[in-house]
Amino acid sequence: MNQGLIYFMDELCAGIEIYFTGRTGGQYLKTAFILCDDYTELASKLYLLTANPTWSDQNAPGRFKNYHDVMDDVKDLVKSTMAAQLRTIELFQISMKRRRGRRNDFFHSTSLLDLNVTQRNCVEAFCDLLEYGEILLGSDWRAALENARNLGTYEILLHLERRAFSDPSITPQVNKILQEWPRNTSNTSRKGVHLA
Repeated sequence: MNQGLIYFMDELCAGIEIYFTGRTGGQYLKTAFILCDDYTELASKLYLLTANPTWSDQNAPGRFKNYHDVMDDVKDLVKSTMAAQLRTIELFQISMKRRRGRRNDFFHSTSLLDLNVTQRNCVEAFCDLLEYGEILLGSDWRAALENARNLGTYEILLHLERRAFSDPSITPQVNKILQEWPRNTSNTSRKGVHLA
């Protein structure tokens, strides 16, 4: 498996943990949103390097390609290697580019320092990234994701949150399951894991 992808999944897991730890009071939503945007660019670069080892993130020595150039490189490679997925990738990239513009506004416009990011902004960004990466990197993405700490669980929780935006009955159902889940029980098994 691609070692870069394994490292990437650890970083992605940390970013999602930041989202979950700060979402109640909204303390870390902007941080999680910005990290997710960075992860989108990294996932794109991982795909490009995996699919084409001669790809470079530089236009000229010492000059790195900007975000939009990287996304265009992804689109061009998808067009030539998996054309059936091109429209889906384009739709993801439209949202991702819009998020990049918003992210850049945080840093370049002092009038937007107090701009808030909502829970929905973060959930949609992370869900899009998870789906985008799986389309681009396929089974390698899935294997790396499932081997990264709690990332598989976080993925499920994020998708449930996203679904709850259009079906509010989901949240109480998930809360009920989590409330009834055994906690701090003794585990007599000498093998396996303890579930909390």
